Amino acid sequence: MNPMTMYASQVTGQAQNTHYPHQHVVASLDDLKNVVAFDHVVAKYEGGQRGNSRFLTSDCLVMDVDNDHSEIETEWVTPQRLAELMPGVPFMAATSRNHMKPKGASSARPRFHVYLPINPITDAEAYQALKRQLAAKVPVFDQNALDAGRFIYGNPEAKTTAIEGESLVDEWLARDLFAEFDQASTLIGEGSRNATLSRFAGRVLIRYGNTERARELFEQKAALCDPPLPSAEVEQIWASATRFAEKVAEDPNYVSPEAYAQLTSLKPEDFTDVGQATLIAGECADKVCFSPSTGWAAYGKGVWDESEPKAQRVFQDFTTRQLAQAEKALEIAKQHASETGALGMMSVMSKAKALSAFSPEQHSAYEQVLAEEAWVKFAYKARSDRGIQAAMRQARSLVLIDPEDLDKDPYMFNTPGGTYDLRIGLSSLRPHDPFDLLTKKTTVTPSNEGMDIWVDCLNTIFQGDTELIDYVQRICGLAAIGKVMVESLVIAYGDGSNGKSTFWNTIARVLGSYAETISAEVLIAGKKNNAKNDMAQTRGRRLLIAGENDEGVRLSSSSAKQLASTDKIAAEKKYKDPFSFTPSHMLILYTNHLPKVTGLDTGIWRRLIVIPFNATITGSDDVKNYADYLFENAGGAVLAWIMEGARLIHAEDYKLVPPPCVQQACADYRRQNDWFGHFLEGCCQVGEEFTESSKALYDTYRVWAESRREWVKNAADFYAALDRAGFEKKRTRTMRLITGLRLKNDFDDAPTLEAEVFVGEAQR
Repeated sequence: MNPMTMYASQVTGQAQNTHYPHQHVVASLDDLKNVVAFDHVVAKYEGGQRGNSRFLTSDCLVMDVDNDHSEIETEWVTPQRLAELMPGVPFMAATSRNHMKPKGASSARPRFHVYLPINPITDAEAYQALKRQLAAKVPVFDQNALDAGRFIYGNPEAKTTAIEGESLVDEWLARDLFAEFDQASTLIGEGSRNATLSRFAGRVLIRYGNTERARELFEQKAALCDPPLPSAEVEQIWASATRFAEKVAEDPNYVSPEAYAQLTSLKPEDFTDVGQATLIAGECADKVCFSPSTGWAAYGKGVWDESEPKAQRVFQDFTTRQLAQAEKALEIAKQHASETGALGMMSVMSKAKALSAFSPEQHSAYEQVLAEEAWVKFAYKARSDRGIQAAMRQARSLVLIDPEDLDKDPYMFNTPGGTYDLRIGLSSLRPHDPFDLLTKKTTVTPSNEGMDIWVDCLNTIFQGDTELIDYVQRICGLAAIGKVMVESLVIAYGDGSNGKSTFWNTIARVLGSYAETISAEVLIAGKKNNAKNDMAQTRGRRLLIAGENDEGVRLSSSSAKQLASTDKIAAEKKYKDPFSFTPSHMLILYTNHLPKVTGLDTGIWRRLIVIPFNATITGSDDVKNYADYLFENAGGAVLAWIMEGARLIHAEDYKLVPPPCVQQACADYRRQNDWFGHFLEGCCQVGEEFTESSKALYDTYRVWAESRREWVKNAADFYAALDRAGFEKKRTRTMRLITGLRLKNDFDDAPTLEAEVFVGEAQR
């Protein structure tokens, strides 16, 4: 038996899966068992992603036998009985997951998949046509499983069978097409040889075109001549028939073999909403997808756009092509029926009389007209508002995706010119692929054009500090990668006119939809915001930028930790199902005023990175709308610089080493916000011999914090800070003490809150 090439997934029973990356050459039943244990396909698809439009090649035809053609058990088909219906045709069979089980309203019965080796086919329409032809010839096959993008559910318990034969099924069907090319008749005798060969040559050329297959069939026919015609005369007949076929092809009403094969490619298996949706899902799997969390998305210009109107346009365009195809098929059917005389007979006699007088050929031609008329009628209904909406409703489950699969590969980087692998860099360019499921794209394609402009800008903003420039390049590279490799909130800090907004706005602009601005209020304590909706907008983003905040505001440690974390985020878009996602962004806050941080835990401070912007850009160096100038004249260079930063930080195993100026800025920031250290320094004496009333300490702290207009920590947080600093609690019969410190004497006269009795102290 000829080997068959099949492709398996790693899952079983997953209808939404479209990825079949594992190639298997099946030459034995053991080979087949290894494949059918998993969901699988029998064709090679572009990128390993199943779909009619992605069909590349197949050397195997797969058909289903469900035995739904009869309720009489003796009429049910087994692989052995199927071999009798296709004498001499080799195939393998594997029982399906519903074998000998009830299915819907049907009782338990044999159900199996049939795998037939064929000569390789590289056209999806030809592949589908071959399946339809076989199903028409052998009507026990499932008529609803004839598309080129079909997958087979895996069955680890499958029983397999092999039937040997000498003729591949496509060859068996081809022989039957021309009734063995009249070989059943007598030999072509002298006196009729030329006429018979000429007629046959014309038929075969119009049917197959001027192809090797047509010539092969012609030579088989010529071999029946008795006595044989001279070779020169045979060649003359073929040449004459070829010229005749070329003239036929010039007729505007002529339909080529290739075009004829495509005439029913957009015809659903049945004229129902489900039939239409199934067809569209197969034809447009690379154009539309759906998830309950994000809604409809449509693909165009290298990126998926979450837009129901754009998805609806795909359905509308499909029905436009479908209607045109249906009307053309009807035109051809009517022309053929007219040539047979069927339409003429219908026009001069009653329908009943004409039907009774039709020859078999006329009956077939007239039935084809009726079938195409029904298709045209359906195509018009499918273009109605109800038809479009019904198809979209039914197609949702057929093009369903998991929202977590969107932008899943953190290293894949989408640009107008194609996609890149950030681990490799500029040498990794490849074409766009809708099955990458990328919803984001940069605004420019990387290039070296304008790199000198960008380098001059960096030297101006960072005052020629190459260590700082290299560090910031790696920060930007981390922002391009769709995975949080370093949990951080980067604070770009400095007075005005220092280039920080120009720098980050340029970075965000070239990153396109990978970047998003968020309100600084999301990071500020005490501000109300629609957290889940705000979080939903960050899914798939790689750079989040928050602008200026007011002086004296307090950073929300919880929000900062959530946005600078690898923990999943709960989100919900308006009027959509809630969902969760793993954050993929770098968070940047650029500001003239550092927000206050009241948390003392390392969880917040290890995330904070302060990048100083110390330049003062004035006079001739201050160019208005400089960010626009950079984008227009050096945008590609900026993106190439970012991508190089990603490649470098990946090669360095994501070990981000801050330069001295960043280390100093971070240390200064932490020292300025060490409220507990400032309180100890200003109000307390530290020593092992000292003790102090916990109540007095907290009361004094409150007065101290209020006098400095600082956020007053609650008692629990205050005592937790004491505990972290190593000051232990001690309890007497009348009060609670803190050991290791006491209040300074010069603070004894400061106003304090009224003392609290021990009962109150105990309650606290």
